[in-house]
Amino acid sequence: MSDTPSPTGPVQPPRLWNRNFSLLLEGQLVSSIGKQAFALAAMLWLKELTGSGTLMGLVMTVAMLPMVVLGPISGVIVDRWNRQRLIAWTDIAGGILVLAAAAFFFLPFSTAVRIGVIFFVTVLTGLLDTISQPAIGASVPDLVPRERLEAANGLNMSGMQVAMFISQGFAGVLFVAIGMPFLVLVNAATYLAAGTSELFIRIPRRERPKDSHLHPWVRFTNDFKEGFRFIMANPGMRTAMLLAAVQNFFIAPVIVLMPFLVEDFLGLAPQWYGYLMAAFGAGALVGYALAGSIRVTGRAREATIIGSMTLQSAVIPFLLLIHAPAALVAGMAFAGAMGGICNVQFISLLQIATPPALLGRVQGLVTTISAGVMPLGMALAGIVFDLVGKNIPLMYSVSPGLTVLFTLLGLLSRRYREFLRSDGPAEEPGQETR
Repeated sequence: MSDTPSPTGPVQPPRLWNRNFSLLLEGQLVSSIGKQAFALAAMLWLKELTGSGTLMGLVMTVAMLPMVVLGPISGVIVDRWNRQRLIAWTDIAGGILVLAAAAFFFLPFSTAVRIGVIFFVTVLTGLLDTISQPAIGASVPDLVPRERLEAANGLNMSGMQVAMFISQGFAGVLFVAIGMPFLVLVNAATYLAAGTSELFIRIPRRERPKDSHLHPWVRFTNDFKEGFRFIMANPGMRTAMLLAAVQNFFIAPVIVLMPFLVEDFLGLAPQWYGYLMAAFGAGALVGYALAGSIRVTGRAREATIIGSMTLQSAVIPFLLLIHAPAALVAGMAFAGAMGGICNVQFISLLQIATPPALLGRVQGLVTTISAGVMPLGMALAGIVFDLVGKNIPLMYSVSPGLTVLFTLLGLLSRRYREFLRSDGPAEEPGQETR
């Protein structure tokens, strides 16, 4: 069967499981396993050598900073440069960087220097991910049939979740068995293997903008403004982005305070924190599979997104009432499944509603604004928690309750409801897709 023209790209593959999409999934799975294993091992190493919770928290913070600060810039890069090369060479660059860092663990450097290397690698690999992830998201619509877009996003997100499970299961064992230096080498090897396979992906080329005569800074600012104007000219997309930010802000306290819920309020052993987080991840996998296998459009998509957002938050307060461990696991798995469905549908909708030439910039801006509030939410959660006398029932009722409230208030916007039902790019008046 030959490729067919696509309304959202130059050509459209005839089936979901094709060579290019399979290579992309393989590369993402392999590199994600290495990244997650390195992150977990770095936490174990820091705790073992320093016992400093501050250092561990700082590493987690700096890992998120590139995405928050540079998301819009990476979107401009993704829309202007060759996306296939960005995906492959960011992984290869990550492998070379981590390979160089391994020398600091094999040679007799001081602990302080090695801690500095951990921070350096964390920041730079986070920067590479800030470029590669929007490139992947912007490329998926060109690699699969339009009607299988939700399935493709579900598979991609499932691969990352599976990588996390594998890493969580084996990183601790490998840390003890082979030590931190060899784990750094494993991370470098996964980066290089992923990047090498991604060199063989073929993504349809798009027409390059005819503005090479302009100064690079002028080109950059024009590109950035174009993506920003597109979002501002679409009230429904803008509302969806702000609601995603609100949801991430109010879900942050639930994540940060989970150990207090498990140990201090529910009276369970510390390992139950890990069990509940694993249940949430397993539920997310189920949600990805459901969202990918059952395609919804129009009003059904609107109901699916609103329903899953509402149910994910609404189930959280019930954890306060449940003391049976099996029921707690089921509740967390349900919340994870609703989050998985919502994430797949939202990402797919963003890809459908955005012209391909703008997709990198739009995704970069949406990610920065919606996810950038999480560090703030996490920081404020601890402060408020202490101010209210470590009141877990209050925090676990008000935080998800406000999420549900804002989710339902969004339905008052007609443009937002129309956006949730949209089946094609909502172009800015007078704008041509290049």
